[in-house]
Amino acid sequence: MFILHLPSWFPNDKNPLHGNFIEKHIAAISKFQKCVTLRVVRVEKKNGFHGISTVNDNNILVEFSILKRSSFLGKVWMKLCEYYFYRKGMKTILQKFGKPQLIHLHVALPIGKIAVRWSKKWKTPLVLTEHWSIYNTNNRGFITPSQQRKFCRIFAALSGITTVSNSLLNNIEELFPVKRSAVIYNVVNTELFIPQKNSNFPKKILHISNLDERAKNFLGILESVQMLRNRRSDFILEVIHDFRCCKAESFVKEQQLEKFVHFLGSMPEEQVAMKMRESDFFLLFSNYENLPCVLLEAISCGKPLITTPVGGIPEIVNEEIGIFVEPDNIQQLTEKLDFMLQHFENFNEYNAHQYAENHFSNEVIGQQFLEFYKSVIHSNHIN
Repeated sequence: MFILHLPSWFPNDKNPLHGNFIEKHIAAISKFQKCVTLRVVRVEKKNGFHGISTVNDNNILVEFSILKRSSFLGKVWMKLCEYYFYRKGMKTILQKFGKPQLIHLHVALPIGKIAVRWSKKWKTPLVLTEHWSIYNTNNRGFITPSQQRKFCRIFAALSGITTVSNSLLNNIEELFPVKRSAVIYNVVNTELFIPQKNSNFPKKILHISNLDERAKNFLGILESVQMLRNRRSDFILEVIHDFRCCKAESFVKEQQLEKFVHFLGSMPEEQVAMKMRESDFFLLFSNYENLPCVLLEAISCGKPLITTPVGGIPEIVNEEIGIFVEPDNIQQLTEKLDFMLQHFENFNEYNAHQYAENHFSNEVIGQQFLEFYKSVIHSNHIN
């Protein structure tokens, strides 16, 4: 028997890291349970893939590609193609692997409707893992009436839900009925993200994000760096980012911060791990979050954190791992940065790595999903 995974988010031409945390969840699950993932990807070029590929013996990917179109008729065509390929993919899976023991939807929209349809058709339990911050109280105003109706239909069909933080689960429960739930954190490769002793000069602060200003408040970080450089000059801020932020780049030039702020662009995971190991501590100044993978990676590398206590972050960060700063409090951030530059060596990197092993490793997260699946399947058999 196998688990069928239907991710709403996955890497694509424009954003090769989009939904990579979902892929990591599936990889962790595949250590204990055979997994088949179906996805229909919109691509910019005609060299798209159609068919079945093997990630490993226990992790199979069934993928179809659609060439992107920008016109109105082109978008209608893409929608029809998506419907066709998801239907074709389900039939392919049924022929090659049989009926799944359970369907696992990752993020409710946009493909929750497809998951519900096949769950009912096959009489197979449907579970959802949610990562989306749209349920956050600050973001609920962005939920459209159409999305609200879709959410209601999807949640009514679920046999269970997992979220990556208690905070996210609480937000969802305020909006929709939840029958069975569990909090299962994001996963980190604790064999790749490992501690390393450094003797950096200047000292290295690392920030990793998509530079989305509303969520990450990166301009607030730059304002703090501007204030900090008036006190000391023994540091640099290295920034790994998926997309460029022209406003941030202009601020750095205007304030003559090029010596202190280095934009590194996007990197594959192996290089991210290397830069994480080489840093002295990690910085995140978000206005809202769920459970950022970059924090788990920093913890696994034994790097102390400066972060805001938003979303699920207070559930995993304690005084042995890092320190908190109030969201958008730039003066306080400056003080904490100054403090951490003096005291980051007082944090025990190997204790932090062991903490990551015990809470976020592939083995721990995969086993937690397996236990959740068993509880859902057992409950459905009783009912």
